[in-house]
Amino acid sequence: MRMRLVAGLVVVVAAVSGCGGAAVTTASPPTAGPSSAGRPSAGPPEVSPVADCVLSITPWLQTSLDGGSDLGDYQEMGLSSAQGGALRELQRRAAALRAQGPLPSGWVTTEVKRVCVSIDEARATMTEKPTGWP
Repeated sequence: MRMRLVAGLVVVVAAVSGCGGAAVTTASPPTAGPSSAGRPSAGPPEVSPVADCVLSITPWLQTSLDGGSDLGDYQEMGLSSAQGGALRELQRRAAALRAQGPLPSGWVTTEVKRVCVSIDEARATMTEKPTGWP
């Protein structure tokens, strides 16, 4: 079961980051000094907020779907309030679907990505609007 979860996470990250068919290479850690071109070397690539969200929610949802016991508070899971709410909603929706039969193939991946895009769009909208503070 763990291998299926890990494989699923790899597929989700690849799909979210847009590197579906790219070859995976192992790079050495960046050095602190300047590169051969005289510019500082770049650090590791940043993970998009959507991909980070997917990586945060998916294992908790899968644990819940696999019959895991009380997972605790969203803060104990390292989730934001929005991610915790999304996880609870996904758990409710999954339970309703399971009452009718097994979850459709790819449901977890699709739905987690959907809620993460929604969370990211809401965050972006909030940061665009002035807060009213001077």
